[in-house]
Amino acid sequence: MTKVLLAAALLLAPCRAAAQDVVIERYVEQGLKNNLSLMQKEFSYRKSLEALSEARGMFMPSIVIEARYSRAGGGRIIDFPIGDLVNPVYSTLNQLLDVSGMPTQDFPALENRLIPFLREEEQDTKLRVVQPIFEPSVYYNYRIMSDLKDSGAADRDAFRRRLVADIKGAYFSYLKAVKIGELLDQTRLLLDENLRVSESLHRNGKLTVDAVYRARAELSGLEQSRAEIAMKTSAAASYFNFLLNRPLEEPIDGPSGRLAPTAGRPDLSAALVSAERRNEIIGLEHAVDAARNGVKLSTSGYLPSLVFVLDYGFEGEDYSLTQEDDYWMGSLIFKWNLFDGLQRKSKRDQAVLEKRMVEAKLEEARRQVRMQVKEAHDNLAVAEKAVQTAGARVRSASKSFEIIRRKFENGMSPHVEYLDARNTLTSAEVDLIVAQYDYHIRYAEFEWVSALNGSTAGQ
Repeated sequence: MTKVLLAAALLLAPCRAAAQDVVIERYVEQGLKNNLSLMQKEFSYRKSLEALSEARGMFMPSIVIEARYSRAGGGRIIDFPIGDLVNPVYSTLNQLLDVSGMPTQDFPALENRLIPFLREEEQDTKLRVVQPIFEPSVYYNYRIMSDLKDSGAADRDAFRRRLVADIKGAYFSYLKAVKIGELLDQTRLLLDENLRVSESLHRNGKLTVDAVYRARAELSGLEQSRAEIAMKTSAAASYFNFLLNRPLEEPIDGPSGRLAPTAGRPDLSAALVSAERRNEIIGLEHAVDAARNGVKLSTSGYLPSLVFVLDYGFEGEDYSLTQEDDYWMGSLIFKWNLFDGLQRKSKRDQAVLEKRMVEAKLEEARRQVRMQVKEAHDNLAVAEKAVQTAGARVRSASKSFEIIRRKFENGMSPHVEYLDARNTLTSAEVDLIVAQYDYHIRYAEFEWVSALNGSTAGQ
């Protein structure tokens, strides 16, 4: 009995705010380091950084080596009648020389040539440098990637805050189940003693048999409740270890001391102001910026582009890398798409609708966040009141049970009244445990929705 009253006295201590215990903070840090879902968010953010680097690289020149080796056959034939053109000239020259008394020349007789249009064998190896000079799509693509990178960072930090609240909530749920289990174990000792006394009084003819059955029923009911709370304790421990990416059966340390309270409830106005900079809101603001740049990107399709291209290489029928085989060529390539079947207009209209959709989502998120803060603040007030009410109930039930216990020991109170008083006290103690830890869970949720756990979130 002394142990039960001592436990009840400890539970009556004021509980006015969520605990900031070194064990809890250590578990939060471990979860932020090892949680698999947070790792995925981090990988997604790093991917957006690489996408931004890729977009930045589009401003730089590209340098590539291109090599082509070809073999061909067939195709068009160029008939070049060089013999028909040159041989009569040679014959006329010899006639003029003979008339002039000069010796004739032995000019070769040329045959007509058939030249294929395609070379049978050819190679072209060159170094090509391409530098955009005026390319609006490259600039706006970079702006979009930058906005998406910032949005990814905000999404990662938002998940961190949510994870902090989940870890604390899971930890407090586990502690709640453990404390209820300990209380039921202490109650079991009393019910065992009650059954022993009832059976002894029945044997001595001082109690009817129904009192024995009642004591056994109470004990059986307690065993069922203990089995249920053991199952809940195991489930809460598994979920907590899952969040920390640990083996599900790994033991969980209790807090280093009593949960340290702080005075008063957080101010609603300050919480609403803080919540306006929730990472979810920041992420959507960057998404809106990305959508606006998407509109500009689609509009840039109406503008021309100018690119500088420089080629230096070697070509011929054989691989010969000499000065007689090399060549170079520099080009300015101007491109302006004057008509494309209104495709650019459709793309721009889609981008405008996408921007409006994201803006509407941002406004909805702002309203939703304000609603979450008010709801969490109300839940915190109800939870605080529940702790006070449950504490008062335990005090009353404890005093009532102590009076009835003394009357029962002196034969002045029936056995049924004693059991009812014991059940009322146990129920009140369980309700107080639930109210206290539920308050801590509600406070962790309030920290999350009002963005008050930013320092813990590892930003």
